[in-house]
Amino acid sequence: MSVYQPAKSRFWHFDFQIKGYRFSGSTECESESDARAAEAEEKTRARELVAGWIAAGRGPLTLERACDRWWDEHGQHLADLKIKSALDRIVEIIGGKTLLQDIIDDTVATLVAERRKDRRRDRTVVDNGKAKILYRQITPSTVNRTLDLLRRVMRRAKENWNAILPKEPTWKKHRLKQKKRPVRELLPSEETAIDQVESLDYAELRRFAIITGLRRQNLLLTWTQVNFELGTISVMTKGDTPRIIPLSREAYAILWRRRGHHPEFVFTYKAQRTWKNRTRKGRKLGDIVKGQRYPITATGFASNKKRNWTKAGVDARIHDLRHTTGMRTLRATGNLRIVQKQLGHSTIAITSEFYTDATLEDLRAAMEATAAHQPAAPAAPKAAENKGGNE
Repeated sequence: MSVYQPAKSRFWHFDFQIKGYRFSGSTECESESDARAAEAEEKTRARELVAGWIAAGRGPLTLERACDRWWDEHGQHLADLKIKSALDRIVEIIGGKTLLQDIIDDTVATLVAERRKDRRRDRTVVDNGKAKILYRQITPSTVNRTLDLLRRVMRRAKENWNAILPKEPTWKKHRLKQKKRPVRELLPSEETAIDQVESLDYAELRRFAIITGLRRQNLLLTWTQVNFELGTISVMTKGDTPRIIPLSREAYAILWRRRGHHPEFVFTYKAQRTWKNRTRKGRKLGDIVKGQRYPITATGFASNKKRNWTKAGVDARIHDLRHTTGMRTLRATGNLRIVQKQLGHSTIAITSEFYTDATLEDLRAAMEATAAHQPAAPAAPKAAENKGGNE
C-alpha cells in the first residue's frame, strides 16, 4: 500500500517510486479514499517530471557520486585538510549507493547518532616503557561540521546540478548543542617557555601568526604574496575573499630575514637529518637531505606544535595564536571594530561572539573603581585583653 496514515498524524501520506526516483509526503487528506485520489494526481505529476529528467539525460544521483563530484569541483580546492576523510565517513555511514533523493531526516538522524560514537586520536603516552595511544570522543562541533558538509553536497547537487530533492532534511533540528569554548590566549611566560625549545624557523612563524592574526592555512606564504615596497601581504581568506594586510615593523623584519631561503615559500626549516624513501599513508614523498631547507607545511607546523609546545608545558592549539592576536588587540585599543579588521571577520557579530568578554584587567579595574565608592571597611576588633592570666 502506497498510502498510509502515520500514528501521530490525522492526514494520510503517500510514498512511491518511479524509475528509481522516490516521492513521498502528506496528501493533506483525512480519509483514505481522498488520499488515494490525491496520490493518483501526485503520480501523474511525478511521471511527467521523471520523463523530463530522463529526456535530459539525468539518472538518479547516488551519495557516492555526489560526494565525488563535489570534491572534484569544489572540496579539493579548500584549505581544510580533513574534508576528504569526513566525506568518506559520511559515505561509509549512509551508504554510497543511497540515492541522494532518499536522504531524509531519518537518514540524517542516523548519521548524527553514528558520528557521535566516533573517537579521534588524542595523544600518546608511555606506560611501562611502551607507547600507548589514547583516544577521545569527537566533539559536538565536529559532528555539526559533518552535518554541514552533507548539507553542502546536497545543496550543490540541487542548485548547480539540477538534482531533484523532494524531501530535503530540516538541517537545523539535527544540530547538536555546542559548548562555548573560552578564548585561550597565550601568556608571555608561555611564549618564553616555547622559545626555549622551538627552533628559530618555527618560532618566527609562530610570532608572525600572533602579529597578523592569520589563520593557519593563510600563514604559509609564498613570495608572490609579499610586497616589500608597500609593506603588505595578500591572502585569500574564508569565502574566497581577497585581503591586503599591512605589515608591522616586526612582521616586515621577520619576512625580510627569510629572503633567499627558498625561491617560492617564505617560511622554511632546515633539515636536521637525512631521510630517504619517505612515505605517508602509502604515498611516496621526496627525500630529505640534512642541512637543506624545505617549506613548512600545515602538517609540519602541527607536528612541531605537538612536540615542542608539549615539551614547554603549554597546552594550547595553533588557532589560539589567532585568539591571542584578538585579545591583545582588544586590550590595547578597546576597539572591537579594529579587532574585526585585524582578524578579517565578515561581520562585527562574529567578533563580538568571542571577544566581548571582559578581560581580567577590566574586571580588576572595575572592582577597584567600585571599591572606591564603598563605605569604609569596619576596623578590625581588638584582641580581647587577658585580664585573668593563665587559668
